[in-house]
Amino acid sequence: MAGRYITLMAVTDGQATPGRLRLPVWLYRTLLVALILIILAPAAYVLLYYDIIAKAADADRLLEENESLRRYQYKVQILEQSLLETRQLMGQVAAMAGLDSVMMATLYDEGDTTNTHRNNWSPGSISRTLPPTSPIPDGLPATGWISRGFSRIPGKQHSGVDLALPEGSPIYATAFGEVTFAGWDDIFGYQVIVKNGDSIETVFGHNSKLLVQVGDTIFAGQEIALSGNTGKSSAPHLHYEIKINGEAVNPIKYFVYENND
Repeated sequence: MAGRYITLMAVTDGQATPGRLRLPVWLYRTLLVALILIILAPAAYVLLYYDIIAKAADADRLLEENESLRRYQYKVQILEQSLLETRQLMGQVAAMAGLDSVMMATLYDEGDTTNTHRNNWSPGSISRTLPPTSPIPDGLPATGWISRGFSRIPGKQHSGVDLALPEGSPIYATAFGEVTFAGWDDIFGYQVIVKNGDSIETVFGHNSKLLVQVGDTIFAGQEIALSGNTGKSSAPHLHYEIKINGEAVNPIKYFVYENND
């Protein structure tokens, strides 16, 4: 079968007979595609080049930001380690010198002993108005200083109140109930949990010694533990919580409400 051809004619001024170029169709198409590629290739190269340059600039910026973050993280780690070593040293010095726990809590000013009002520590003392058989928490579980209050602020949540007091101080139940937990907790150290009625629980944490066992029935005002510095704690203090239906509530209203009358 005879091949197909395309004839190209070129006519110039003053030329009687036009020039002719007879090409097979496949060669014509090949040359046409090659011409288009030759024209488009530089434009595509320029676009690709600038895209690579932009991505390289972004990569350099990200590498620089990552390096800055790594340097910042390293500095934070050094500061945390220095703070931990300082706290440990101060704890050893305090133990040798017999410094008051409230003074130490002020020096630490961190963690479980951080005061919500910082410059306005509140003295707290045991003061009850309800009978020993009442299941409603009443008063404080010990005499000390309220070094940190209840908070629901994101990042600063605190599910109870902290009482700064010397290690070995007596801790008293604030309501009638049954001991449902008396043992070690990774956060609150030696801890006592009392179920008061159907929906109320009281929690006493960071103790040095427990004086009750699970299943014991206790009365408001009964001594249940000795305060300490166990668990995640930076100074001797008591962590006290009140839970209603499993949710922590502010214990303050259970021992200052009478001052609002």
